[in-house]
Amino acid sequence: MRDSVDRLIAVGCFGIACAVGLVGAFVGLKVSSFWIDELFTAWIVEIGIGFDEFVARIVTDVHPPVYYMLAFLHAQLFGDDEVGLRSLSASCAVAAVLLFIVATKSYFSLAARLFGGAMATGSFFWFYQAQNARGYSLSFLIGVAMLTVSLSILAKRSRHDVGMVRELTGLAALMLIGSFVHFYLMYECLAVLIVLGFFCPRQRIVLAALAAVLLISIGLYVKVVIEVFSQYSTTTNWIHGDPSWYLAQLHSALIYSFTNKALLALAICAGAFATQWFLVVRQARLGQAVLPSRSTSRSAPPSGVLALGRFPFDPETALFVGVPVIILVGGIASSLLIAPNFTDRNLLVCAPFLWGFCAKLYDAGVPDAERPVRMAANLLLSAVVLWTVVTMTAGRARPWNEPFRESAEWIRTFPECRDRPVPVINAQPRAWFKPGYSEILYGDFYASYLADFARPQVVFKEDILAHKVSDEMKEYLQWRIDGNGCPVLAWSIHLITEEEFAEAARELLKAVDRPDAGRVVQTKILRDGFPGYVLYSEGSGGGEGAMTRDPRAPPSQRKTGPAPSPSRRAPVPN
Repeated sequence: MRDSVDRLIAVGCFGIACAVGLVGAFVGLKVSSFWIDELFTAWIVEIGIGFDEFVARIVTDVHPPVYYMLAFLHAQLFGDDEVGLRSLSASCAVAAVLLFIVATKSYFSLAARLFGGAMATGSFFWFYQAQNARGYSLSFLIGVAMLTVSLSILAKRSRHDVGMVRELTGLAALMLIGSFVHFYLMYECLAVLIVLGFFCPRQRIVLAALAAVLLISIGLYVKVVIEVFSQYSTTTNWIHGDPSWYLAQLHSALIYSFTNKALLALAICAGAFATQWFLVVRQARLGQAVLPSRSTSRSAPPSGVLALGRFPFDPETALFVGVPVIILVGGIASSLLIAPNFTDRNLLVCAPFLWGFCAKLYDAGVPDAERPVRMAANLLLSAVVLWTVVTMTAGRARPWNEPFRESAEWIRTFPECRDRPVPVINAQPRAWFKPGYSEILYGDFYASYLADFARPQVVFKEDILAHKVSDEMKEYLQWRIDGNGCPVLAWSIHLITEEEFAEAARELLKAVDRPDAGRVVQTKILRDGFPGYVLYSEGSGGGEGAMTRDPRAPPSQRKTGPAPSPSRRAPVPN
């Protein structure tokens, strides 16, 4: 079929949109500091620790190990700073989109593949995870590979030959690796197996055996490793389990997957398909002949009625839609029955299947539409997709950012704080951690951008509210509030609101017997995504040097030699 001008325009614009997003993934990796989850990755894979210490840190987490292993090797080559660790995520995210465009050639037209890729690079979730030092981008790459192999299995489902054995072997390898990248990737694997089992009766025994192997493998890892060595609580965390939580997570998952502009693009495709469907049915009712589908994707029906086996009832669409739906149901069920784990981020490890649905919807609605509809759809989609990706890339969307670097740099402007303790408020409950673990992690996280300038000292917010402050901390905070030395009284960033920090500040002043000190105590708010807070005394300025010469200075604040610097190599608790 000779390419029409509007199709060429669409291919060109979709391709440009993909290129802008793929290049943008590597731009500005250092613009924002690590947020707390990335700081955890940096702690696990820190350059300079031995392999034994690296393994000891991995097993303290509640996530499987494959991403950390790859990140550890990557860090040895490229460093463990923002660029070093985030470049791994950018590489995986870009590779996932390129693999999607190249490997699905047999199933979608070129325009559809580029459209699906542009919908990926224009989404909040893909763009953010491309610059987030966590395992989601690696999950995208493995997910695209599983999607491609699954499509091949569906295409060959009536055969029992060497090619099918090869496909099933490859799928098994991908699923075993993927299940140890992210637990929701294991849910994705099971969802794929369920869909394949429905459409591939000849392979059901093999698919069921593979599902059993995955469940047994993950179950053993949870039982032997996580339940024994993890320093996090496996039953209590920040994830809720009430209906409002699930609704909020589904809403944010929709926003992170598809911006309003992306939803407009899907609506255009759906409108073109609906128009085509209406015309075909109308012609059939009038007894007119219906031309066979011209689509290279074979997505349009050849008769006046949408026959079973054609979009939207074909096995491919069932795969693209069924996998996210099954993950959604399985995630909520496991949260209710086992432990809270359902979040928008976890659900969206299935994003490659949404890209496949976008490509399928384009091929079903646009290429075979009547000429005016096709031209309008292609031109509108070209504009919307370019608009989406360019604004996303230029906007540098990082919704989960936290100002660790910015707040540390502000604290470093006070020379009086050099080599001194800086109280850090951990807003997370003690019940989320095993004893001693939170102090190690948070001390490392807050020290990362201080560059040995000061020493974070962790205190739980619940202890402040209960006025359980150590005598040592009480002593030097009184000294600082009274106008001496380092002015920093408290520092907190993660999972704390401005109102909660203000409450903690009030109770801290009461706990150290300075309830009326609010007139000289202020809060510095720093923003980068989520806000961070530093409580400080405006009356300070005498300098730690002057303080250490004053006989009234508390013993804990008198210099007797160089203070030890915080080490990012703090050992994990026994």
